[in-house]
Amino acid sequence: MSAPSRFPAAVMATTIASLAFLATGFVVVRGLADVKNASDVINVTGSARRNITSDLAVWTFTLRSSDDASLQAAYRAFQAAQPTIEAFLRGQNFSGAELRREPVNAGPQPYTVIEDVNGENREVQHTRYAVSQTYRLQATDIPKLQRAIGAATAAFVQVSQGGVSVETGDVEYLYTRLADVRVQLLQEASQDAQRRAQAVARSAGNTVGAVKNARVGVFQITPRFETSVEDTGSYDTTSLEKDVTAVVEIDFVVH
Repeated sequence: MSAPSRFPAAVMATTIASLAFLATGFVVVRGLADVKNASDVINVTGSARRNITSDLAVWTFTLRSSDDASLQAAYRAFQAAQPTIEAFLRGQNFSGAELRREPVNAGPQPYTVIEDVNGENREVQHTRYAVSQTYRLQATDIPKLQRAIGAATAAFVQVSQGGVSVETGDVEYLYTRLADVRVQLLQEASQDAQRRAQAVARSAGNTVGAVKNARVGVFQITPRFETSVEDTGSYDTTSLEKDVTAVVEIDFVVH
């Protein structure tokens, strides 16, 4: 009587163990399938480039006067040079929107030099007095600004005497509609990435599905035909003609 009762119990235990094994096996297989599906992804990089021409130029120069004796002497020399600069600017016909005069700066400027003191080289502090004003010119008529820069030489040479000098900055060439170009380039770079993914997938007999992940790279704004890139992106302001490049990295699901 005891043997038959033990047999069903053993059968029941075996059955439960088998079901547990099958259930465990199902989970493992399901997990492997998920991993396999997750790996069916192709990673591609797409890029797009656009040629642009700067539509705004900015140029600054600073009229400066200095004197070792007094601030008053530096200011008198500065005032004597101003009419020549103003006459030059009037001759170029810049509008109020194109020309900005920064406030006049005036004050002492300490500086240190190495001098022989009792047979030893020592740092000696001196003071000079300086007066300066910066002029900022910006124009969408870039040839007009370039002509003004060429004409400035005579005026700047004329005032550069008696402690007066003119310091000029580099011309900055900018593009004011860059935001629109970036949006268009991102779209074109994404389309380029999709074409590349499709080409690779077709070679293996697959098709490209939805986008799984997308990462936007930095924009490179470089002089025309220049190929150098920066990890953090670049924005060239030295050249009139530029190239704007956008890069995207996209993961596509492959079927």
